[in-house]
Amino acid sequence: MKLTFIYHEGNEGMERFYNHLINDKDFCRICEDCYNCRGDWSYKEDVEKVVVPPVDREAFIEDPSEYIPDIPRGDVLVAQLHEDLLYEIPYIINDKGYKLLIVPSESPKDLSLSMRNSLKKNCEKLGIDFENPKPFCALKKGESREVLNKFIDYFKIGYPQMEIKVEEHKVADVKVIVSAPCGITYYIAKRIKGKTLGELKEEIFNAHHNYPCLGSMEYDKELEDTILHEAGYIALESVRRALLPYRCGNKYCSKGCLIQP
Repeated sequence: MKLTFIYHEGNEGMERFYNHLINDKDFCRICEDCYNCRGDWSYKEDVEKVVVPPVDREAFIEDPSEYIPDIPRGDVLVAQLHEDLLYEIPYIINDKGYKLLIVPSESPKDLSLSMRNSLKKNCEKLGIDFENPKPFCALKKGESREVLNKFIDYFKIGYPQMEIKVEEHKVADVKVIVSAPCGITYYIAKRIKGKTLGELKEEIFNAHHNYPCLGSMEYDKELEDTILHEAGYIALESVRRALLPYRCGNKYCSKGCLIQP
């Protein structure tokens, strides 16, 4: 499967998504005791990026072709662009083999509701699937979403999924199955290893702050919260789901764990 990122120069979030997938050696330098918890995998041969010159958000772009260079053939396109450029993207990629367009929103300003509706409508006409996860780590598999499901299975990014082994009410081992696109799931996995179940909630939120999350602190009307907070809830829920096999079954459990029934 071939994936292309297209975004404006200076977009740190999209740079992080791209660098996570190629597993750049300098991608994560947070821990002083780094032992390469991410592993030596890389999707460098399957991922490309197209960087577009920066544009004023309020500017009117009459001719998108002046800004968008040739886009390579592929299967999935992840885009964050000025909306005048975004509008043309489905038509530009229609004959390039793309079957899925993802426009992640890390800020309420990344994609307006009207443009989201336009992109969805235009993609449907062209036989292209469309997703607007808010934030990117909210991207989940769906029924009859063959391309999306293959994308998540292949690149192992989207809604985080982990396997956690618990011994004596402590996290003994963690395996990342699907990472948040920014890569934070590997950092969280490292941070929670060795912690008691009662310590996990605080540890996850601290990790989410230290990484740090790409989500905006600006209030989002659709979520009725900030996108940063939504990403934090997703991180917490992904760990809770991994711990479900270890539910104690006691609703009066005094150990303060994430897996209360």
